Amino acid sequence: MKHLALLVVLFCTRVVPAPAQPDTVRIGAFINDIYDLNLSEKSFSAQFWVWFNHTNPGIKPLEALEIPNAKEAAYSLEFSETKEGVIWSGKKVHAVIKKDWDIRRFPFDAQKMTIELEDSDKDIETMVYEPDSANTKLDTSLALSNWIIERFELSVGAKKYETTYGDPALSQGSVYPHAELSVWIKRKSWGLFFSLFTGMYVAFFISSLVFFIDPTDVDPRFGLSVGGLFAAVGNKYIVDSILPQSTTFTLVDKLHILTYLFLLLCIVLSVISLRIWKNGKPATSARFDRRAYFFIILTYSLINTVLIYAASRGV
Repeated sequence: MKHLALLVVLFCTRVVPAPAQPDTVRIGAFINDIYDLNLSEKSFSAQFWVWFNHTNPGIKPLEALEIPNAKEAAYSLEFSETKEGVIWSGKKVHAVIKKDWDIRRFPFDAQKMTIELEDSDKDIETMVYEPDSANTKLDTSLALSNWIIERFELSVGAKKYETTYGDPALSQGSVYPHAELSVWIKRKSWGLFFSLFTGMYVAFFISSLVFFIDPTDVDPRFGLSVGGLFAAVGNKYIVDSILPQSTTFTLVDKLHILTYLFLLLCIVLSVISLRIWKNGKPATSARFDRRAYFFIILTYSLINTVLIYAASRGV
């Protein structure tokens, strides 16, 4: 009976094979150049080498390489060799990469530029990426005009797509090996800031001199403020021409709107001063103008300082 029970157990027991382990592919990159950082076109260009190390000749990570966030990409100098049992393959890439620039603090902005690398053939059940961190670097001669490169990193993982792409063997979304080359940069801000905003500030401070003109001199008194308002609006158009369209409220918007409001306030206070003068109180009108001037200058300067300081500190 014991033998019969043992036979039954052996018959009913089914050996379940261990699931196959995915192939590990080491991925690395060397960035030769980053250039043409184009805010209005929402892109930047990069030139870099990418390579793979693996031992399974049945997979072709180089051929299946995709750059999902590239507008366009061109490949050259492709190679593949086997050394000490390891397949080493790579190629050079020239790509225009899509970038949604964060301009909320422009020109005190810091940006993260990312190049996505992904396998378009094997999912993570078949293949996974491993970073070649030791050899993934930026060219030491790489420099970006008006920018400081803060750090560079290669990270790997997986990206899920909520579709099976029609694969009948799958019941839910597909997950593919994914890697990212990330470069953090910070703008050299102050030179650009004064270049862009000097015209606006000069127009405002000239307009504030209306309080030293007699209220009865209507044409120069009101014309100066209106002229300053048009100059500020023109400056806004110039700055906007180098920035992408955005629905966020940026530092550029804040400074220009602040200037518009204070120029409008100059006109309103001038009307009040004129009314006081017309009521036969020229001394009171003159005192009102002096106080209005100092109030306008001090308040405008203080709010500007707070906004600029907060943007430069990333607050």
